[in-house]
Amino acid sequence: MPCLRKYAIYLFAAVLLLTHSCQCKKEHVDPPQPPAPPQDVYLVTSITHNGIPKDSFAYNDRQQLTQHWDYNASYRQWQNYITFEYNADGYVKTARYYNENDNTVKSLSQQDSLAWTSGKLWVYTTRYRDLGAGISGYDTTLLLVNSNRQFTLSGSKDTFIFNQGIYGDMVRFKEYTYQQQDVQQFLGHNYVNVIGASTILEEYRYTMTYGSQVNALYRYLSKNPLLLQIVTADLQNNWKGYPFLASEHYVSAMRYEDAAGTRTTLPVTYTPVDTSAYPKEQLIGTNTSISYRYQIIRGK
Repeated sequence: MPCLRKYAIYLFAAVLLLTHSCQCKKEHVDPPQPPAPPQDVYLVTSITHNGIPKDSFAYNDRQQLTQHWDYNASYRQWQNYITFEYNADGYVKTARYYNENDNTVKSLSQQDSLAWTSGKLWVYTTRYRDLGAGISGYDTTLLLVNSNRQFTLSGSKDTFIFNQGIYGDMVRFKEYTYQQQDVQQFLGHNYVNVIGASTILEEYRYTMTYGSQVNALYRYLSKNPLLLQIVTADLQNNWKGYPFLASEHYVSAMRYEDAAGTRTTLPVTYTPVDTSAYPKEQLIGTNTSISYRYQIIRGK
């Protein structure tokens, strides 16, 4: 019994020491780190390709991209434009297209209403006439998206047969393949075979690698496939383009292949804006330059 009593005393003392040790450790826990200082926000306001203005953007006070303007090279001014509205989760729901005549008369020419469903994005189009006073017709377009609502396909890989007035077949589509949030590969395919005419076959494949710097356009294009197609388009050839502009990160290199058998790897270099990581100019190979202008919202 005395031994048992001693053992109980030693055990009680050990528990007190252990409890004291734990309390000391708790008392010396490092305080939480202060939050990181607010970062400056860079909003792209315009894009220029090889010295020619192409896209201009306007934002609301919530930093949503609400307008896209086209540049009229003949008049040398920004003219026709599109306005966008978004769902509560930030995905585009409505687009309205306006024409401007001599920058004085504005008219609604088209409205797109979008319905996001599993794997599909339906675009319901209403076209207007008489400066927007009357309706000239309706159309429905289907775009495909993946389980992450990333835009994957416009057009169709199915063969379309036409046999009224003219005869032949065609296959036309643009396909986007992703690695996480970056467009890893883009394929533009245009095949048109009209009996009695020359067959058209265009195919352009881009395979891209990326760095770690976040692309300032990504959060806007990733939730707006209509805007994505406009901004990434090559105005000289509808089946080519700049698909990397829709990726989360800036592209570092690009491999290009076409139906004629051309294969080339193009390096991409950047000139930053001042001391930031955002580019003032993006040089693709030696012949393509993309320049950016920004609205900078300073962190407070």
